[in-house]
Amino acid sequence: MQQKGASLVRLTAVAASSNFNSLASRTLEREILSKIRFLKNEASKIEGLAYAGFETFRGSPYTSCARETGQNSRDASTGDAPVQVAFNLREIPRSEVPFADQLQHSIECCLRAPGDLKTKEHLERAHAQIVAPAIKVLEIADLNTTGLTGPVEDERSVFAALVKGDGVTNKSDSTSAGSYGIGKNAAYAVSDLQTVIYSTCYKNKEEEKTHFAAQGRLRLISHNDGGEKLSAEGYWGNENFAPITCISEVPGWISRKDVGTSIFSVGFREQDRWADRMRLSLATNFFLAIRRNEINFSVDGVKLNQASIESILESVSLAEIAAASDENANLERTKKLMLCVSSDAAIHHKITVQDLGDFDLHLLIAEGMPREIHILRNGIYIADNFGRFGLPMRAFRGTKEYIAVLEPARSEKGKKPSQLLKQLENPAHDAFEPERIIDLLAQKAARRQIKELISKARDIIKSAAKMEEIDHSHLDELSHLFATGGGAGNGASADAETDPNRFKYGEARKSVRKRAIAASKTRKAKPQRGKDPKRTERKKANKSDRIRTPQGGVHAIPLDQVRSKVPQGSNKYSRTIFFTPEVSGNAEITVAASGLSEDVDLTITSVSDGSVVNGRLNVELIKGKRRTINIIFSEPFAGPIELIATSLPVVPNEG
Repeated sequence: MQQKGASLVRLTAVAASSNFNSLASRTLEREILSKIRFLKNEASKIEGLAYAGFETFRGSPYTSCARETGQNSRDASTGDAPVQVAFNLREIPRSEVPFADQLQHSIECCLRAPGDLKTKEHLERAHAQIVAPAIKVLEIADLNTTGLTGPVEDERSVFAALVKGDGVTNKSDSTSAGSYGIGKNAAYAVSDLQTVIYSTCYKNKEEEKTHFAAQGRLRLISHNDGGEKLSAEGYWGNENFAPITCISEVPGWISRKDVGTSIFSVGFREQDRWADRMRLSLATNFFLAIRRNEINFSVDGVKLNQASIESILESVSLAEIAAASDENANLERTKKLMLCVSSDAAIHHKITVQDLGDFDLHLLIAEGMPREIHILRNGIYIADNFGRFGLPMRAFRGTKEYIAVLEPARSEKGKKPSQLLKQLENPAHDAFEPERIIDLLAQKAARRQIKELISKARDIIKSAAKMEEIDHSHLDELSHLFATGGGAGNGASADAETDPNRFKYGEARKSVRKRAIAASKTRKAKPQRGKDPKRTERKKANKSDRIRTPQGGVHAIPLDQVRSKVPQGSNKYSRTIFFTPEVSGNAEITVAASGLSEDVDLTITSVSDGSVVNGRLNVELIKGKRRTINIIFSEPFAGPIELIATSLPVVPNEG
């Protein structure tokens, strides 16, 4: 019996030894199969660190990484539930990074290659990361997405486009937010090792089986390794640059079982408040998609979802990081846009563009709004103008304060508009550029459609936000009132209220209004029709009656005997204005370039009387009391100007 027991022990020991050897053998086999392989550099091409795809995002790495990876997940939505994206910083023991030794060796080869000081500093920082006991890794994992669909060996697959493609995208949705295949490089911009691993579970069409694939991609500099010339670009995976498709062949931190995608930025560059910077980027870019419960985010444990987005936008931490990053304007803009799409006071319009489809215009008319239209697509912020179409869409004069959101309709009729905006959108996702459409006929059609869109949006806003009886007081008029022999006279004082655009007076003539051309600052005469004096007096009387009984808290203030002059010896930044108000009260006076082809307000920086608020003059007026005010513009302008005076709301006394 004792001998039998001893035999059993020996058998168990042999079995255990066999299992250990088998495990060691499989581990060795995995290390042999899955390794870093660099492309050969047979042409001896010199490749440095400044790869254009990465450099695009160097200036704002955390902001860009959050936006671009979030957008890719948004585009891969299954539509069954809100997309979930989590950003988490992990520290992985070096022993669990399967390619750590080989990557260290490759970096040391690169350090021996000739290079400038900047390259050496970067490689030394990378070397310090890879030899550390633990390596920082930013994991970006999504759920309720399709994953990187295959087959992975198919060069046209989504997996191949993301992992191995440059400047290509194979997104199945033609209205997706991304369109250039460039945004994926943002994950490399936050890696000191310039190394990213992709891990995904996906289902092919008409299959229930779940497939797994993982592969890494890195970029160092061109270098020599044992006499072999190698490119800067390398891949971690199986032989022949193939991905790993057996989940048991990757470490646990790289594997995943749910359909979706995980992106690992290896050697993450952890800087102060990186998570706050990413939260700011996600909140200001995805606020509408989050509010509509189309996507949720989690950054270092803090959730941005439908329930929390408004409180996060108002949080102290977000305000602090916005101030530190010079992003205050973006944060304040987002708060106003959120109010525009959520307020019960907002009005919503459908705009139909011929041969294209439908857009939705959300319009909020309220005090303190910047008079701007902002364009969103797929619930993601893009831009505030169509400037490349000659349509800046800023500061429509003669309206109450408002803010508007313009987006393709969320219906079948909004698909073609979304596709068009996708074609026009630049890689930075901040402008629409018609020249991106190569076909000239298609480009011409796009220009016509966008101009029709903005024209209709203008009409809606000007109708809905029209200021009651705005009084546009032109400062280059009255030349027709002078008869033969009129002149300025030699005795005119230095303070005489003369128009800076002097006329030579001869025979009485009809009024000629000078039109300033914004681009060239030249002047071109344009005749005006004569006016009936009796009709003018009746119109003015009717206007005064309406001003006395305004509807709403803000109304126009008519100004009489308006003049302006450029002070002697001053530059084109200075102007003196003269006017007599016809009613009393606190007023906001906008100075605008008169007759420009686009609506252009002139920004005031200082005044001799009153105060400057948002580039406009705020001043207390007394009916019938003549006012003389010196103003300074932010930019030189010597052409004709006009004044637009509106009342300021009365602040009730406390107590």
